Formats: sequence, C-alpha cells, structure tokens
Amino acid sequence: MNFTLPAYIPYLVAVAALGATLFLFLEMKRMQNDFQTRWNKRQQLVQSELGKTRSQLQELVQRVEEAERRAETAGAPPSGLKSINLNRRSQAMRLFRRGESPAQVSATLGLPQCQAELLLKVQRILSGHATTPTAQN
Repeated sequence: MNFTLPAYIPYLVAVAALGATLFLFLEMKRMQNDFQTRWNKRQQLVQSELGKTRSQLQELVQRVEEAERRAETAGAPPSGLKSINLNRRSQAMRLFRRGESPAQVSATLGLPQCQAELLLKVQRILSGHATTPTAQN
C-alpha cells in the first residue's frame, strides 16, 4: 500500500470544506441566538414602556372623567347678583328718558340701585353725554 499525497488531496479539500461549512453553520446559529436574545430584551422593554403609557393614559382618562363629574355637579357658579336682560334694560332706559331717578327705576323694576345707576352711566357714555347726573334721591 503506497501512501501518495496527491491521491488524497481531493478528499482533504472536501473534509476541509465540510469543516469550514460546519464552523460557519455553528457561528451563524450563535449569532442568531445572540440576535434573538437582544430582540427579546427589546421586546420586554417596549412592552414595559407600553404598560407604563397605558397606565398613564388610564390615569388621565380618570382625571378627565372626574373633572367632568365635578363640572356637572358644580353647574354654573352661584352669583349673588341677578343679571339684567334686554327687556328690563329697555324698560329702565324708557324710565330714565321720562326723567325717573335711578332710585325710582330700581324700585319700579326690582333692580339694585347700583345696577340702575350703572345702566344710566353706560347709556350716557354711549350717547356721548358723559356729564354726571344730578342726584334726585
């Protein structure tokens, strides 16, 4: 049996190629496992951030609902003064034109005297007669 190296060269090349292929395959599996590990960590991080965001959103929804409930129960803020409607204002202006005093207008229409005086002042300013009225108490 003669051992000649040139006769075994194709077999040695094939074994070397199989060895390199096996090494590359195993290296690729290791890289895939590393990638999968990093991917899982990122997924967990994203999931935890998503959970935090959801809880913050739920908290904000609860705060908005609570604010809406408070707004519904509070209603309009209570006012000590009655607002004057346009009909009462026009009646007051008519009485002022007839020469009635703010005290008489307030008594006739059931307004506070300060509101009647304010109406008279505003009317005089708007009409250009900004002179102060004489008190007719």
